[in-house]
Amino acid sequence: MILKIADLNLVKGINARQIKLLQESGISTAEALAMSPHGVVSEIDGLGGKTAKKLIWNARNALGMTEFTIAEEINENTEYITTGSAELDRILGGGIATGKLTEVFGPFKSGKTNLAHTIAVTIQLPPKKGGLNGVVAYVDSENTFAKEKIKRIAKRFGLDPKKVLSKIHHARIYSSDHQQQMIAKAEALCKTRGVRLIVVDSLMALLRNEYVGIGMLARRQNVLNNMIHALSRTAERYNCAILLTNQVATKMVGMFSADDAIGGNIVAHGCHFRVMFKTKGFSSNNSLKRRAIIVDAPDLPPEECEFFITSAGIADSDQVEMPAKKEMDFEIETLYEESSTNQEEIEDEPNVEPTESDETDLITVKGIGKGTAENLRNYGVSNISQLIESDPEDLASKISGVSLKKVLEWQENARAILQA
Repeated sequence: MILKIADLNLVKGINARQIKLLQESGISTAEALAMSPHGVVSEIDGLGGKTAKKLIWNARNALGMTEFTIAEEINENTEYITTGSAELDRILGGGIATGKLTEVFGPFKSGKTNLAHTIAVTIQLPPKKGGLNGVVAYVDSENTFAKEKIKRIAKRFGLDPKKVLSKIHHARIYSSDHQQQMIAKAEALCKTRGVRLIVVDSLMALLRNEYVGIGMLARRQNVLNNMIHALSRTAERYNCAILLTNQVATKMVGMFSADDAIGGNIVAHGCHFRVMFKTKGFSSNNSLKRRAIIVDAPDLPPEECEFFITSAGIADSDQVEMPAKKEMDFEIETLYEESSTNQEEIEDEPNVEPTESDETDLITVKGIGKGTAENLRNYGVSNISQLIESDPEDLASKISGVSLKKVLEWQENARAILQA
């Protein structure tokens, strides 16, 4: 059940001082309070065990969490983010699901970080194209986040790279304690910045480095358990998608070896979807082809598929279609076409005199002729600025015989004119 976000002041019996203490500890909504363990709230200075229990129970009562719900009335409100591969989306039931934790584990260069970069872009697509028009919180514990890769993926999907980067909140992580702190901060961003995707790349990198040896295992698992449960509460509270990438360890089973995710049962039981990525052949450099296997899922069969890692993200082949690049002689071509078109207009309509606004008129855009310009004007698009600001999908649906790809080309050519 997805809960409606409610302020702390709606909790019965709470006062301004208690609200301030809770907010300073990262508990800023009634849902956060209702879902918090008693031990966490009672440890806040100035509250105490009895007060913590009272506030938590009152928050649950206010949100209707103390009543059972008929299963038929449960509204999960699950949405999906495309991975960039139709095959991977298929075995995942539609893509990366909101409200859930998805763990992707695999060996070095199996495509985990490539997937993280890809969905950080695709979530910004409109829903009809597999996105949520959403914002991203990217928790980077391995220093593998790459702006240039984000730009290439953005161009592949017809998005403005600068706008895409402006909607990704990145945090470089240096310790497990820092990671825990920024996971809590990511939850706050869900409320203040509309974050719909939290990426943790990778979950165990710092933990396995800091907690070494069997004597440290219990402490490590306790820290890990707190992280997993905090992320799970955030996913449910804000209907936010969580992607966790994870490393593997090689285990010997008799005479054979196999890779398995690290983190033990805490991760295995805490994640809703578990997907294994495998490389092709003996070396990850032999091929760009990868294999994904559904290891565990509440409602999905144990399927598998093949996909490719590319310089522009996850895809179904090793070649991805990129929008046409601006050529070096683009300005010369545009000027030539502009001169030719204007001359034809003067000959056909001798009473029409060129004006200062001709330089921003639609017919100056490469690929748009007089007839198409007239059709665009009929739908309220009469100049370059309006063309750039228009919804490309909406325009393509209105104008007969024009594809979405063509509209995106017009907008790219229009931007080139303004930047010239």
